Order: sequence, then C-alpha cells, then structure tokens
Amino acid sequence: MAPWLEARFSRSLGTFRLDVDLVMDREIGVLFGPSGAGKSQTLRALAGLTRIAKGTIALNGRKLTALPSGQRRIGFVFQDLALFPHLSALENVAYGLKGKRRGERARHWLKRMHLEELEDRKPLQLSGGQRQRVALARALAPEPDILLLDEPFSALDSPLRRSLRRELKQLHRETGTPILYVTHQIEDVCALGDRIFFMSEGTVTGQLPVDRLWENHAVEAAWRSIGWGTLLTGEVRDFQGGIELFWEKGRLLLPPSTEERGPVRAFIAPDQIKILYPDIPVDPQLAANILTGTVVETVHVGSTTRVDLAACGMTWQTEHPREAYASLDLKEGETVRFAVRPRSISLLAPTGPDRGGRCR
Repeated sequence: MAPWLEARFSRSLGTFRLDVDLVMDREIGVLFGPSGAGKSQTLRALAGLTRIAKGTIALNGRKLTALPSGQRRIGFVFQDLALFPHLSALENVAYGLKGKRRGERARHWLKRMHLEELEDRKPLQLSGGQRQRVALARALAPEPDILLLDEPFSALDSPLRRSLRRELKQLHRETGTPILYVTHQIEDVCALGDRIFFMSEGTVTGQLPVDRLWENHAVEAAWRSIGWGTLLTGEVRDFQGGIELFWEKGRLLLPPSTEERGPVRAFIAPDQIKILYPDIPVDPQLAANILTGTVVETVHVGSTTRVDLAACGMTWQTEHPREAYASLDLKEGETVRFAVRPRSISLLAPTGPDRGGRCR
C-alpha cells in the first residue's frame, strides 16, 4: 500500500538548498530541528506556495507537483495565523468554502472548536488561543487530505499550548486527517507526534517513530544527524527539598512542578544555555544551575554564534546573537561559567519495557 504522503524534491533559495525526502502515512508527523533548517520552506513547497526545482510530491494517490496550491487539498496554519482582520471568525472560516452550505459548514467547525458564541467577533477581539482555534477551523473546514502546521502555538504560554496540543490530537483521532507539524520544541514532538523527522541545513537527516526516542542507538544517531542541542541521560530524584536531574558527573535543578522520577533523557535547546559575564549579577532564575566549562569551539554563522562548551563529562551547545558576547572574546580552551533555566530542560522518560518514551 502506497504511503499517504510521499515527497522527494529539491529547491535552491539563494545559497541555501532544500533537499527533502519525506514519507508518512495518516499519522502526525513532526518536522524537528533548529531555526533556519528549512522546516517552514518544506511546508510551503508541499502546499504549492513555492515552486520546487525538481522532484515529485504525491498525496493520497494524487500527483501534486504541477497543481496550483488551491487544488492540492492541503490545509495550512501559518505561524502568524494569517487571519483576515476585517472579517469575523465565521467569515474567516467560511472564506475557503464553496457552495450554498458554506455558512452552515463554517458554523459546524466553529462549534467543534468551542467558538460558536464568538462567530461575530473579529480577530483582534479574540484571545490568542481563540485565534488559534479559528485558524485551525478554517484549515480543517474544507476537509483537506493533510494539515500543515508551522509552529502555530509558539507564541502561547505553556498551559494554553498544552491544551491546544490535546485538542489537536483529538481532532486527528476524530477526523483521521494526517498532520505535519513544524517545531523546534521537544515537548511538541512527544506530546503530538507519531513520527519525528529530523531536519538540518535543508535536509531531512533521519526519521523514526516517536516511541523509539528512548532507544539509545536510535536517538543518539538521530540527534547527531542534526548536530543541534544538548542531550544527556540521567535520573530525576528528590534532593534537599528540591528536584534535580542527576548524572554521573553533574546535576541540574528542575522546576518544583516536575512529576517525573527515575531514569530520563533530557534535551536542552542551544538558545536556552546562557554564558555568564564575570562581573554582572546572575538572573535569579539561572542562579541554581550554574556550571563551569571550557570553550571547545566557537563558530560564527551569519548573525548567530555557536559556542560548544565541555563540562560535567559532556559537550554543551550554546547559540546566541553574534554581538551578545563579543566583549568576552571567547577563545578555545578558555574557562567560562554558564547556566540553564530549570524550566528550559525538557524531559523524556521511559513508559515501561519496550514501550518507548514520553515528554515532561
């Protein structure tokens, strides 16, 4: 049986080249990787919003490569949502529908997203979560063959983000509509995904079912393929009135709300690790997790600088704006202090023998 989505194509964007090889079934796939990896450009190419140089895209048995975007039967929720500010919630959802029953169908989807009492409100009269639901309703109302989501929840706070992720999974179960979701948050991968596609520098470097993220050989190979972030294996335990992530050569404090105990993997995004200036007071949120390390390498990429640090028996990858630490003039072999906010540590814990993992 042929896969639901099969995309193999390339496209050049100035000096950046997009080479995509992606296959998925009627599941929730997550495109995961650093900013600038080509995740959003991949979605735009699938939707027909940008043209590919060569290759093929097939969806539900149909060849899409030569079709305009309006004929591809693809729903798209952009990061900025792209709602029409002058239209009501109902008019936004009905915009892409045709036929005499378009208003009825739009109301059906607003009700499904728990917005039936807000159909006359315009986007600026809605909360952030309500606007997200309107955008989802608009994308799903035409009953697409796949739904593409470009980090639609990135600007929301954690409780609302978790709530919308649960609603999205429920919608997938109810409608059977496959979803391809772009993120650089590991929590999104584990809370939403059935399959993760790792992406780096324009290329899908690997993929595996999300429930295999606990397997040592699988996850380490996948993370090496994107070369991004810090991944460590340790144990969550109670310690002196707090909760800590402990491994053989170090420890980090975790938020008081952490429920997990026992063996875990932890992922820390590079931009969440802060190098400390020697003579500037430390942010109280960072003070509990200060480590000392040695500069391994400094790499400048455009407006971003990546600094790899050796500490506590492992390498920590940091990223920051190029000018942020210019006055420190960091050189290989230099000793620096750095810190990690407890809430920026994402945990992946085993759910049991041969049952994969879950995120906290």
